This record gives sequence, C-alpha cells and structure tokens, in this order.
Amino acid sequence: MLSIIVTWKNRKELRHAMDSFEKTARFFNGELILVNFDGDEELLDEQIENHQDFYRVVKVSGQTHFHKTLAANLGASFAKNDMLFFCDCDIILNPAELQVLYDSIRNNDNAFGTLSGVTETQINSLGGKHVVNFGYELRIRTANGRILKIVDQEEDANNGYRNAPGLLMVRKEHFYAVNGYNSELIGWGWEDQDMIGRLTLGAGLTRITLGHAQHISHDDVSRTGQYPEKNRWLSRDKMFRQALSNYDEGRFEGSYTADIQRMKYSLVYAGD
Repeated sequence: MLSIIVTWKNRKELRHAMDSFEKTARFFNGELILVNFDGDEELLDEQIENHQDFYRVVKVSGQTHFHKTLAANLGASFAKNDMLFFCDCDIILNPAELQVLYDSIRNNDNAFGTLSGVTETQINSLGGKHVVNFGYELRIRTANGRILKIVDQEEDANNGYRNAPGLLMVRKEHFYAVNGYNSELIGWGWEDQDMIGRLTLGAGLTRITLGHAQHISHDDVSRTGQYPEKNRWLSRDKMFRQALSNYDEGRFEGSYTADIQRMKYSLVYAGD
C-alpha cells in the first residue's frame, strides 16, 4: 500500500527513528527503502541491524556531498507500491497520524499531501535568542490561473513546533507526472517546497496537510554538514531563486528520468 523512502548520509539520528519506520510500514502493509547516499556503511549497519529482516537498502556510490533530491529519486525507482511517502531520517512517525493523511489522499484523485507539522524532541533546538519564531507565506499565481500558497514556519523556540513540507505523500503516477524531484537544486532548504510548487503549479494538484510527527532535534552541523553550502540561510535563498526562475519559464519538470539513467546505484540489501 505504501512505500516509505528515507534518504541518509552519515546521520546518527536514524537509530532512534527506525522503530517507528518499521512500525509504520507494517501498519500500511508497505515497505521501507533506505537510500545510503555514499555514507559510512558501518555506521548505517549499527543503526539498522535490529531491523534487518524488513528494510531494503539502496547504495549510491561516488558522492562527496549529500544530495537529498537525487537520493529520493533513486529510492523511488525501487518502490513497489502506488503511494509514496518521502521521509527524513530524523523523524519519529505515528502510523495513526499518517493514516489520516493517507485516507484523505486516497479519497481525492487530484491531491497530494504533507504532514501538517512536527514537534521537536528538544525545545529551542535551534538556539533561538531574540528571534524565537521565523515564518513566511509564499504566494504564486501563474498565467494559466494556478495558485500556489505555502505557509511555513521554522521551530517555535517556545513550544518546539514547526511545519513539515518535506514529509511528502504522493501517488506514484503524480510523482512521475512531474518527473520526480529536481536534482538541479543542490543544497538544503528549498527542495521540499519546490516539489510542492511543481505538483501544484505544474500538475495542477491540491495539497492536503494533515497529521503530525516528532523531529529528533539536532544542530546545524547535522543539518547541513553533508552539503556543499554549510549556511542554511544562503543555501535556501539560492535554491529558492533558482526554483522561482524555473517557474517563471514554465518549467515544472524534475530530473527523475535522467537521474536513474546517469547514476551509479544498486539495491544492496533486500531483507523482505
């Protein structure tokens, strides 16, 4: 029913999320696909060894930096089910919360969805000082009348809540319709919003936001340390400007087809 795709490169938070990943995949009679984007295999094995009869591992070779969109596309190429859920490796899922989103998408042929938000396991994990909450509202209207609205906020230092645009559930046919994620966007900070934008403006779908999860708190070294640009503000700004330029030119296609053809990757473990 559901293929859960988790991308990873040298992150230690995965061990604390694996129980929830397996529980959720079993709840949906689904599968868990872990994409090791040229990370330390020993570190990965240490975190997932207690679940080795369940997951599948995709190994990507020859990569210096983490590339989430590229990893997500490669993982999706192995998905067996017609509903995909893209999840970060530092998320603790609640199957019942995900079920609400799943059912809503199933009942709407022209919808995709994201979880409404996550709560940090550690309050004020970003170390907010005078600015305790940062958010924005983005509106785009295209010449053909399609409208994109994204309301997003980073962690509220007072209660640990933030939005979750990257926890994406989408039908496989709709994922293919926009040719997956766009790996031309390199870095951290706008790849998730770009997918929302292209599914909305390009494919004409409606976004549903329902359900919540927990985010395993960590610092910015964990967040951006595997990316070429370490400053999350600069990274996000560059990606946003690139994505907006694409939309203005009417380009809403991702890079899935090209990525699975050009990359060196393989299924190295299939415990199921």
